[in-house]
Amino acid sequence: MEFFINLFTKISLMGIFISFAAFFLGIKFPDWDFKMKLRHRSILTHSPLILLIFIRVYEQDKNINFRYFLMGFSLALALHFIFDLFPKGWGGGALIKIPILKISCNPKISKMILFFSAVISILIAICYTENLAEFYYLFFLGVVTILKDTIKENKLFRPLISFTVFAIGIACLRHKELYLLIRESGKYIIDKIYIFF
Repeated sequence: MEFFINLFTKISLMGIFISFAAFFLGIKFPDWDFKMKLRHRSILTHSPLILLIFIRVYEQDKNINFRYFLMGFSLALALHFIFDLFPKGWGGGALIKIPILKISCNPKISKMILFFSAVISILIAICYTENLAEFYYLFFLGVVTILKDTIKENKLFRPLISFTVFAIGIACLRHKELYLLIRESGKYIIDKIYIFF
């Protein structure tokens, strides 16, 4: 219980509300390609291009509320791209489209674009966290979303493992205390295993 109390003292209620709203907007944004009269999985919506605009806006003002918006929206894009990395088959609607050239990328290029888009989106979300509590909040939101969408997406382990590895790996670079915590936990577990055997 103390963990949750500490969590909410480091994240404002308004920040949670804004990031949550941005998250729900961001999770649907890539599929707005239909509304924009683009072919499905257009690179314009299935890449972090919009995040570059948001970063530019944030860097001019440094508004804390917009920082929370950026974190939530980036996380949502990352999760959408991670789910898109594991389609039922790599053809037609699963491929990234480049509207200017009017081409569909091949499966290998589509996978690379989605992979880098997911990593960059998670990187942006985590880089804008100011403390470990904000990372824990984003990580929890990501895991809950993956678990909730398991039935709809008909996949669990690959998206969950991908998200976990990307998020924790990047967070260890951003927040040294997480890296130290994981390292100490790993040493403790190895010591216990060694004693057991």
